[in-house]
Parts: sequence; structure tokens; C-alpha cells
Amino acid sequence: FTPDLGTKNSTFEYILTTASCGNDTSIGTISIETKPNAGNNGVRTVCDSSSTSIDLNDIITGEQTGGTWTRLTGTGGSFDATAGTFTPALGATSSTFEYMLTAVVPCTDTSSIATITIEAQPYAGVDGGTTVCDSSTTIINLFNIITGEQTGGVWTRTSGTGGVFNASGGTFTPVSGASSSTFLY
Repeated sequence: FTPDLGTKNSTFEYILTTASCGNDTSIGTISIETKPNAGNNGVRTVCDSSSTSIDLNDIITGEQTGGTWTRLTGTGGSFDATAGTFTPALGATSSTFEYMLTAVVPCTDTSSIATITIEAQPYAGVDGGTTVCDSSTTIINLFNIITGEQTGGVWTRTSGTGGVFNASGGTFTPVSGASSSTFLY
């Protein structure tokens, strides 16, 4: 007997027949245990400033109920293994959580992984300003006006006219007739 996927418990009877002694019978039973399904791995990315509780069961897909959650990697935040939730907090690192379903022998346990990727909140720095004479033509590096900014941002001009604004270089060159201007990083 070779079971296929979906095969149910089966009973087989063996009969030995003899003319003078009668029949003798034995029964062979094969019990089929269902392998548990812990679902498919999943990933969610959240900002490091998030404090919204995350249901880890919403990250993995196709899982059966009744499993247990364990944190495998990461620090910070609040992990509730019983509820299967994780609440990020400032300082929390990216984390992985395992959902484990225990199998009945001879099947093997199965698990899936929910990954929470913590992405740093962008920081554009502290506002600043400078004053120049209306006859100045000296290039102003806008990065020297703000402080503490992360790299990778984009400059836009939000007010003012005249002068030469270089968004990709983060510079402004005033010329005669330029008005006071505001630039957003």
C-alpha cells in the first residue's frame, strides 16, 4: 500500500485459508496523520517611529491555527507570543518571528517566518537661514544653512524669484533683483 496525498486511514484484512483447520484472519490498520501547514513566510516594513501593533498572522499566509510564536532575531519593541503580535518602538531593530505548528509523529513539525523590517525615519535636519546683500553673487551652499540632515534628500524652491537655483547641487546663487527665497530639503 502506497498512500497518496489525501489518503485516509485504511484497514486491510489478511485471510489464510486451509481445508482442514479453517480460516485465520489478521487486520492491518494504517493511520494517516495530516502534516500541519504553518503557511508561507512574509515580510512587512514599518518606520522606526511606528507604535502600531502588528498582527504577525497577517504577515504570513495560508497558516493553520494553533501554532506558537517565537522571536528569533531582533531587539526592542514589545512581542506578545500568546497574541502573536509585535509593537515596534523607538530603538527596535528589524526582527524575525517563527510560527511553529507541532506535528503528530511520524509527520514533522513545520514553521514559517514573519519578518518585520524596521526602516529609519528620515531626518531632514534643523531649519536655518542666512542673510546676504542684494548685490551678492556668492554661491550659497544650502546644506550649510540646515544642520544634522541625512543625505539623499531633494531640494525644491518654495518661494522667491530670481537667482540661480541648482536643486541637484543644493546651491543658490543670488543675482541682482533676486528676492528673498525659501528652499525645502
